[in-house]
Amino acid sequence: MTLIFALDAGGDDATDFITVAGFASTERDWEEFSQQWKARLNQDGIEFFHAVDAAGFRGPFKHWRERPDREQLRRALFGDLMDIIKRHAYHKVACTIVNKEYQSTNTELREQFADTAYCVAARTCEKYCRHWVMTEWKSCPNTEFAFIFEAGDQEQSKLEERLKKESGHIPANFRPKGYAPLQAADWLAWELNRAARDFYPEKLESESRLRWPMQQFLGRPDGKIGIYSPDNLRDMDRMIGLENEVVTWATSLGLGKKG
Repeated sequence: MTLIFALDAGGDDATDFITVAGFASTERDWEEFSQQWKARLNQDGIEFFHAVDAAGFRGPFKHWRERPDREQLRRALFGDLMDIIKRHAYHKVACTIVNKEYQSTNTELREQFADTAYCVAARTCEKYCRHWVMTEWKSCPNTEFAFIFEAGDQEQSKLEERLKKESGHIPANFRPKGYAPLQAADWLAWELNRAARDFYPEKLESESRLRWPMQQFLGRPDGKIGIYSPDNLRDMDRMIGLENEVVTWATSLGLGKKG
């Protein structure tokens, strides 16, 4: 059996926030998911789902733009697609970075650790995934794992290189947006990114203030949703700096040499 994590990004280095998010399911359940997802989109003449296009009735949704019932059509589609996700996804993960605060962190340390906010968010999601696997799937030692991002996302090569060279990480694979699980991940990432734009840094007093899709995503499936606040990013600077000091100290004492 193969467990597949499908993750996508919302926002980029030019936006206020960047979010990486997605879902986990088995290869067989993702295949069934993809059949149902594509069939539901075809029912409305939509080639693929892209959250930002759905929000503005653009791209695959432009044929709805002038229809007086466009809001009803979108609500019906959203409801059906959300049901398909909840029936097939086992787990969700997400990480949001405050771009302005990330850019103000120590440049040298930032380059050493991840280069971009996208890489930090993606690697954090990968950490969440590994923790879930070690906690919930430890009784399934023969299970294989795949970690899939959308091909062409910014900094793809840097993320791929880092996950390959650091031991213990799930290797990254990349597929085009036509891979239906990535479309579900795109939706989650976009909704989280929008919620961050709308409410950060104030405390959300009621989930009823969120858009309907975001309220639904906070329910099933269970998962881990995180955000790097300015304090978190300053802590990251300090930890990387401390690690560098320890390595330098150990090297000066010859502790890093064999024998």
